[in-house]
Amino acid sequence: MNHAVIDLGSNSIRLAVYDCDNDHVHKIFGEKEVAGLAGYVSDGRLDDIGIVKACNILNGFKALAEPYVDPANIFLFATASLRNIQNRAEAVAIISELTSLTPDIIDGDEEAALGFAGASRYFDCNDGIMIDIGGASTELVLFRDGQPVNLTSLPIGCLNLCAKYVSEIIPNKQERKRIKEDIAGQFAKIDWTPYENLPVMVGIGGTLRATLRLSHALFGTEESNDTIPSSRVKDIIRLMVNNEDQIYFKVFKAIPERLMTITTGLYILQRAIATFGSESISVSNYGVREGYLIEKVLNWDDRYNITSGIIED
Repeated sequence: MNHAVIDLGSNSIRLAVYDCDNDHVHKIFGEKEVAGLAGYVSDGRLDDIGIVKACNILNGFKALAEPYVDPANIFLFATASLRNIQNRAEAVAIISELTSLTPDIIDGDEEAALGFAGASRYFDCNDGIMIDIGGASTELVLFRDGQPVNLTSLPIGCLNLCAKYVSEIIPNKQERKRIKEDIAGQFAKIDWTPYENLPVMVGIGGTLRATLRLSHALFGTEESNDTIPSSRVKDIIRLMVNNEDQIYFKVFKAIPERLMTITTGLYILQRAIATFGSESISVSNYGVREGYLIEKVLNWDDRYNITSGIIED
């Protein structure tokens, strides 16, 4: 049976259509739109323009999915895009009325847990830290022996930091200072003590996939390589801060939709690397959508596989 899952995020809205058979999941296709909903939040409220923009994208995704999926099997969940706003009930009511889809708003800890549930079927690692840098939040999961031990959601993301501090496309020196101070303050609240260095970091979500694509473009690595040395994150930030070798032109060519938000995302990633002593980041193509499908739609136990080799945008 086919199912569709739509992820209403603060930066991107993503659709994935799956063929679910017995204990296997195969992704048929996926689509995304960069909506930048966090940029439509003012005084804690998502404005009408942002809500209507979301509805238009959702209706377009419904039209794409319906040839493959019964409308009853189209599921919509929202993360920080709706959970962090003051007019949540109003936004949900309008979305439900205009799209016939009622968002399931998941909290930060659940988002982290679902991301780990989806990604852990892809990577083979017993101990490490998982990170998902979204538009308005960052989820972290510390895992041991392949099982989550600690998890948290921080209220910082690549888009809300950009909207809060960056006046133009490229943050200036003072803006970079404030961004890094904000990130450091949030990471200082993590109370997972004691924990030793965790050499392996697993990255999920659009920011990490964009970082991987940018790393390939700047350093000529093979696209089949899904691992980024941690030192390379610092190298990319240095190139961007100094705009060396017309770096922003190369960024635009590699990840045009992330031109304004990749810098803040990289600063969050750099702080996570320093906090947990990570030596490399393995980027997974699977994450919260697969976790939501398996755990909340299909209610499967751990005896399943996700077909590998499917690359998301």
